[in-house]
Amino acid sequence: MERNEFSILVKAMKAVYSDPKFIADKDAFDVWYELLKDIPYEVCQASIHKYMSINKFAPTIADIRGYATELMSPQMLNEGEAWALVYKAICNSGYKAREEFEKLPEECQRAVGNPAILKEWALLNINEVNTVIQSNFMRSYKVECKRTQEYAKLPQNTKNVIARITGEATQGLIEDGGAKE
Repeated sequence: MERNEFSILVKAMKAVYSDPKFIADKDAFDVWYELLKDIPYEVCQASIHKYMSINKFAPTIADIRGYATELMSPQMLNEGEAWALVYKAICNSGYKAREEFEKLPEECQRAVGNPAILKEWALLNINEVNTVIQSNFMRSYKVECKRTQEYAKLPQNTKNVIARITGEATQGLIEDGGAKE
């Protein structure tokens, strides 16, 4: 989104929300723009319009990013739908656990862990799979979905910094042979 486009959106928000402290000066405008500029103008505009249509008080950056993420992100499966896919993968995991694992959506893969776990689950008693394993998976899946949604709300430049930092941290572990003192 261009700076002049964001300026139009700020004027609209100021017209609706009469709080004089809301994006009160150039510094505030600059911070807001920096944290929202990676959102396409049309998506940001729709997010702001949606927010203004249902909320009495001025939005925060997090509110706008949240609405924008909802508009841009594909809907995730609920825990039951995700478990149905994992259960099917478990049933088919005898000799092809890796293939079944790779068919799962990314959040399901992270909640399961790896193909070997699917194979282990396939060897368990069906009652244990349908109770303990299901419950643990659904809890892990819910955490993974929340993590994914929160990460999706971050500005792209923040994601780049995180990737750089975690890449450097990972690289440091590799160079140190995995030991950190």
